[in-house]
Amino acid sequence: MSRAYRITVKESETRHLKAGDEICTDIEILEILPPEDMATLLREELKKRGFDEQDDGTLVRKDGEITVKVDPCTGEVSVKAETEATVNQEAKREASGYNDVGPNEKALRERTKEQLKQDLDKKFDNEQSKLQNKATEALEKHLQELQPEISEVVNQVTRDALKQKAQQMGTIKEISEDAESGSLTIKVEV
Repeated sequence: MSRAYRITVKESETRHLKAGDEICTDIEILEILPPEDMATLLREELKKRGFDEQDDGTLVRKDGEITVKVDPCTGEVSVKAETEATVNQEAKREASGYNDVGPNEKALRERTKEQLKQDLDKKFDNEQSKLQNKATEALEKHLQELQPEISEVVNQVTRDALKQKAQQMGTIKEISEDAESGSLTIKVEV
């Protein structure tokens, strides 16, 4: 006569998950002055906007989980979103067996634990995917906010470079700027 038995296995696990997304692009600035002078103008304008200069010459600004890094010499911009979370997951499995046929209790318990581990891994993969989506959404949102600011920086650096170039060419008689249209008129006596 066989006897049935039921095994219940329950596990919980905590993992620290990290996710991130990054995009790189280049700032296109007209080479009105020599490259090192253009880099200096870009560096100064970015510092005015809250960027901090690093030891390697790049400028970095952190906005929460978003990091914007600009290399003023090459014009390369990288925007990186990072997020992390400590996630606790629980899983429970039950299995039935008979003492006279099939696997013994120890083998059944091991098989059930292995299935439980797979269940936990799937739950953590799902959480990792959610975290990755959160990082990507934060990056996309920040890019929309950053693009107009980068355009303003490029315009300001171009205006400053044009003014310096005009001074090199001769005596500046008149400078007029229209903030609305973005136009700049410089009269130079050569």
